Amino acid sequence: MATDREEYGAFDVLRFVLAAAVLLNHLGTLAWDQAGNLAVQVFFALSGWLIGGIVLRTPISGLGRFYYNRSARIWIPYFLAVTALYLTSFVFEPHRSPRWSQFLVYDLTFTHEWFSLKPNALAALAQMPLKGTGNHFWSLAVEEQFYLAAPLLIILAPFGRSVIAWAGIAALLYLANTPYGAVGFGVLAAVGAARHPGWHRHWPVRVALTLLLAGSALLMWVSAWSMWGTTAYWYWFLAPVFAVVLVLLLAVPVPRGPLARWLGGVSFPLYLNAWIGMFAANAVLKRLYLEGAWYRSSLEFVTALAGAAVIYQLVDVQVQRHRDRFYTPAVGWGACIAAYALVAGGVVFYLLVSSGR
Repeated sequence: MATDREEYGAFDVLRFVLAAAVLLNHLGTLAWDQAGNLAVQVFFALSGWLIGGIVLRTPISGLGRFYYNRSARIWIPYFLAVTALYLTSFVFEPHRSPRWSQFLVYDLTFTHEWFSLKPNALAALAQMPLKGTGNHFWSLAVEEQFYLAAPLLIILAPFGRSVIAWAGIAALLYLANTPYGAVGFGVLAAVGAARHPGWHRHWPVRVALTLLLAGSALLMWVSAWSMWGTTAYWYWFLAPVFAVVLVLLLAVPVPRGPLARWLGGVSFPLYLNAWIGMFAANAVLKRLYLEGAWYRSSLEFVTALAGAAVIYQLVDVQVQRHRDRFYTPAVGWGACIAAYALVAGGVVFYLLVSSGR
């Protein structure tokens, strides 16, 4: 396995394409309903591969730094996005759902995926701030839960570096139809690469991976537009496979140019905050009585990208530039404790709410 994340230049472009696919799916430009979710599945497999690889190279003494880096990279942009969403809802939605504060707690504690959509998903979406605009936060919850579980399984568990053990874990997550299936496959691929460096780059393997990618894509397409009547089943069965195979095919040494770095960097704020640009574009079009304009989707995409570019420069770039200045072992372990405490707090809050206290 490559020892430096910098080698994977193709991943920068991939991240941007995935974030754009999610946005275009929300805009209705992509006709396939599962296009956005498939992009998220690839994100999950990519995290499993990259973060799994990082954890495999991290000693126990380096866990504090691992949690600090993840917290600085994810938490600061994420909590700013949550703040922006809920402040906008507070100002523009005077008649908020009784569950408004619950959704806020779940988003702040990375437990959205577990609790926000209970007991009825459609009803919950209608009650969420800005009519479910922040429902994409569920994927950040899954990512954070993975960051908490990965070190425990990989570093502390005696089977953590076993390909056979991870094959079993990945299979269990996959067959149980959990949102962690693609993540598990990504970690399995990383563990395999740690044991057998470059196994996925040999041409017979790449040919097999290419055929598997094409076959899974074809089956998803056929099931989506055919009369099989089992579209959802086939999609959830094939999407994690497609995701990890695509990641493995792109996991080759490619230099990262300035444009690729920018595309990769802006993808995270675009995914988190695309709604801001769309909100602004809709406000302008409404004021000009152009809500039905043919170029509405294009304007929404451009404004979303422009807003993400500004946020990237003001937030993400600054975090990356200055985070090393604030690191100490105590701060790192504090971030570790805070990460587990947040999720635990979300679980306790749900139990209290569900019990009627």
